[in-house]
Parts: sequence; structure tokens; C-alpha cells
Amino acid sequence: MLKNKKGNVEYLSAFMLICLVGLLLAYSFSVKEIRQYEDYAKDGLDSACLSAALIDLERYAYGRFIVIKQENSWPVFKNCLKNNMKLDEDLNPNDKSIYGKVTVHEFIVYNIIEGFLVSYHVTGDGNTYYESKTYSKDDMTPDGSKIISATIYADIGMNVKSFLGIEKYVHIKTSVDVVDN
Repeated sequence: MLKNKKGNVEYLSAFMLICLVGLLLAYSFSVKEIRQYEDYAKDGLDSACLSAALIDLERYAYGRFIVIKQENSWPVFKNCLKNNMKLDEDLNPNDKSIYGKVTVHEFIVYNIIEGFLVSYHVTGDGNTYYESKTYSKDDMTPDGSKIISATIYADIGMNVKSFLGIEKYVHIKTSVDVVDN
């Protein structure tokens, strides 16, 4: 006669529930890890933008207007970004959490000079160009920040990978104002 075992269904359902909870925890840890990489990159981008805000002291002494030296700001920004995020000369990471090249999609310096909004753009492919238009108090950077004074905007992207192998392209934008108080 066969002996009927009791509780097989309960053991199986408990095992499946434990596996599901484990997978959910592992996924949530991976998402949190990717968010930490995003915060790390945002901090590095913010400080690189701040370091690139090189104020033209001659203009400031003359008219007390803050103007960022446009041509000098791009190399300073790039160098600071490399140092902050531990990148090599080609913007490739030395860290294993970020893989592939960090791409600078856009770098823009906005200056308000005598009623005009003068901008210096560096695009992702390295091309530079100037743009000038009449300044309006409603002018904004591509991330939606109002341009009140001299402003630097940057947009970078990179691939990150968590410990479970989850990969995500992280796109970070920031604007930094230099104001006269």
C-alpha cells in the first residue's frame, strides 16, 4: 500500500514564494546600484560644470557683469569630468561599474551680454559653434532651467552595469548658474 505524503503542495508553494522574494530583492538591489551610479555621475557632472565656469575678470571689473570665458571652459570641463569620474583621455572608464565610453552629448555656455543671449555649443561629435539672439527672461536651457545669469549646461551619457548583469544607458543633464550676489 502506498503511503500518502502530506504537505507536498505547501512545501512547493513555500519554495516558489521564497525564490520569488529572492529574485525581487536581487532586482531591487540592482536598481538601487544603478541609481547610485547615476548619482555618482551627476555629482561628477555638476562639479565639472562648476569648474568650467571661468569668469572673465576683466569684463567683471569693467561693468560688474558676469561673463564666462567660453573657449577656455570646454577643456577645463572635460579635464575635470575625467578626473571626477576616473576616465582616461578618451573618456573610457577605469572602473568596472561603468563600461564603454562616456559620451558628452552637449556642452553649452550661455552668457547674457548687453541684452543678447550668446551661447557657445560643443556637440557630441566635437563641433563647436556660436549662437546669438535677443535675451528674454523666459529663455531656458535644454533641461528646463531658466537662464538668469551666466549658465553652463551639460548632457552626458554612459552605460552602467549592476552586479546581476542588468545594463542600462544612463543619461544625465545639468545646468549651473553663476550669479552675482
